Amino acid sequence: MANFNNKKSVWMSTKRIETLVDGVFAIALTLLVLNIDVPNIVGSVTDPVLWQYIVNLSQQLWIYAFSFLLLSSFWRANHQQFFFIKEADSNLIWITVLWLMFIALVPFSTNFVSNYGSHSIPMFFFNLNMLIIGVFYILIWTYVSKKNYFYETVDKKQLKLINRINYILPIVALVAIGVTFVKPSWSPYSYFLIFILKMNIKRI
Repeated sequence: MANFNNKKSVWMSTKRIETLVDGVFAIALTLLVLNIDVPNIVGSVTDPVLWQYIVNLSQQLWIYAFSFLLLSSFWRANHQQFFFIKEADSNLIWITVLWLMFIALVPFSTNFVSNYGSHSIPMFFFNLNMLIIGVFYILIWTYVSKKNYFYETVDKKQLKLINRINYILPIVALVAIGVTFVKPSWSPYSYFLIFILKMNIKRI
């Protein structure tokens, strides 16, 4: 719990920030599924017709599942960050709010890709969204490190590990942007590098 007798300008606990983060993520995750088209079949409805509809939705379903898992990993990463942070100030709050603005944009960028994923512009927009989210992870952690808002009992090795992990998303997003201009439909697969890089960083 934050110490309000401290001379630092602390006027909001991290719990309030985490509550806001949880709310935005809950809405963003829900909006992802609402972007999937509901069938509007003209004529008689049969099982083959419905099956063809599901097949035609394969791209939307894939990008939905992909974005859902990405957003979930972002939420987990933020939860991991704030597990070590004991207090907040107005600057940290605003950095987090700006980060959430791009988190809330993910359902739109996902819908853009699900409908026009074979084109480079929608895929570039999505990857740019991911890049900015990743940059804000670094900004949040850098600011907290500079202000030393961590619990005194935190293991310094854990802080260094999280700092290295924070750079994974921006790097992978840049790779995905590069792939976009070669083969847009392959770009989302770049994000599987996140799990590979994270496992290798933990072994260092």
